[in-house]
Amino acid sequence: MKPVIAGVLALLLAACTASGVRPDKAHPCLTLSRFPSCLILGQYPLPGDGAFSLSFIHSVSQTPVRDDYQTLDSRIIQTAETFQAHGAGLPSGTDETGVTGWEHHDGHFIIRMQRPIHRLIVRTDRNYRNRLHIDGKEIDLNAWEDQALELAIVPCTAP
Repeated sequence: MKPVIAGVLALLLAACTASGVRPDKAHPCLTLSRFPSCLILGQYPLPGDGAFSLSFIHSVSQTPVRDDYQTLDSRIIQTAETFQAHGAGLPSGTDETGVTGWEHHDGHFIIRMQRPIHRLIVRTDRNYRNRLHIDGKEIDLNAWEDQALELAIVPCTAP
C-alpha cells in the first residue's frame, strides 16, 4: 500500500512542477463556492495576517453590520462583530459562545470574540449589500443571484 501512495504523491508533484506551479509556493486562499453544489465562484489569496471580513445590511434594523474573521491553518475564527443597532441574530452580551468582550465606540457596538466557525455559509440577498473584504479589496457577493455561499480555506498556488 505504501508504494502506491508514494507513487500517487510523486505523480501529483510531477504534475504541479510540469504545469509551472511549484509546490513550495502554496499558500492559503479563501474559496467562495455555491452551497450545496460546491461550484467555485472565486478564490482569493489570504493576506499574511489571514484576516477577512463580511459586511451586510441587517434585515431588521436596516443598519450596517461587519463580521471580522481570522484564519488559522484551514480554520476560520470570528474575532468581532460591529453594528449600530441591536437586532435579531446579533450578539447582545458577554455570556454568548466565544464572546470575550463588548464595547460601545463612536456609535457602534463591537463584540470581541474567539468563535470557531466550522462551516461559514452565507445567505446572500441583493437587498442587504453582502460584501467580502479581503486584502484591501471588496468583492460584491451580490454579483451572483441570491443564494447560499460557502467560504472555506483551501491551499492555492501561485505561479
